[in-house]
Amino acid sequence: MNKKQGFTLIELMIALAIIVPVLLGAIGLNVYVFRISERSRRVVVALEDAHTVIERIRNTSETSLAQVATTYPSGQAVAGFNNLPSEQVTVTYPNAAADPLVMTVTVNWSDRQGTMTRALATQVTHR
Repeated sequence: MNKKQGFTLIELMIALAIIVPVLLGAIGLNVYVFRISERSRRVVVALEDAHTVIERIRNTSETSLAQVATTYPSGQAVAGFNNLPSEQVTVTYPNAAADPLVMTVTVNWSDRQGTMTRALATQVTHR
């Protein structure tokens, strides 16, 4: 009796035809999840930076709102933020003499999709 052991070439080809697309799909999904995760991390960092600026402004407002307008001029970049690629944090407000001072803190940075932007709005008053 001649008993064959092992796999035939056809069986190996069918197994590869099933395994290869599954592996490629898993690798593609892993890359996609990594990109989404990285984008989410950058958004969180941007919002943390905006929140940090708002807290600094609130601490400055204990002195006076005029001091806020002097320390954080409307439309100008706030120095000291480089947590993201090409990051720029700006503070804008329509009326520096208003009480409460309505302001928007905007964070811009570079990403694979281009320039990303996140903004937080708040009101600050003299304490």
